[in-house]
Amino acid sequence: MRHGWIYLYEEPPAEKRCEELLDHFGSRGISLAEPESGRVIRLSDEGKQVLSSREDILNHCKTDDDVFFNVYFGPSDNIFCAFHKINAGLLRESFNLDGKTESQSISIITILASLFATHAENGLALAFIADRYAELHRDFHWDDFVLGATTPPEWPLCMGFLKSFARLTDVPSSYHRVDKGNFVMFDAGGTDMTFS
Repeated sequence: MRHGWIYLYEEPPAEKRCEELLDHFGSRGISLAEPESGRVIRLSDEGKQVLSSREDILNHCKTDDDVFFNVYFGPSDNIFCAFHKINAGLLRESFNLDGKTESQSISIITILASLFATHAENGLALAFIADRYAELHRDFHWDDFVLGATTPPEWPLCMGFLKSFARLTDVPSSYHRVDKGNFVMFDAGGTDMTFS
């Protein structure tokens, strides 16, 4: 299985969503600081590592359109995270699963699906997508599906959307559908997760 990327589409402010994300990860043993050194790493637009802090990352979320940083499962075992302001009313949060084991990937997907569920219930999240094929289709981006009329070249492992999302009828009927309050989750069968 290719592990690809996970995307969350949420309402701003970016610094508040980032703070909630870091707290959510932290409560599940994923740290902003590299466990052995205690260093917090933000990445520049050019991909250079910048020694940082939680406050620095939150400040950049407030002022910048793009913010890149790592969170850690363990020493030297990181997840690359990116916050992008699509427009004044929508953020895309991206999480790279490259180099993760199957069990780590499913764990991260489950953790972020849980965050999506919490935010969707409060009307703060529009979409959640776990795309194992992201690196195979470099010309396609999920922004084009979420905001436009483009259909993906391959459907992802699992997805979640507010029930008010206009494109729910485009999701193939082969997905296991779980309706929860004001959002719905779709699972292709590869995650063995129940959405709460």
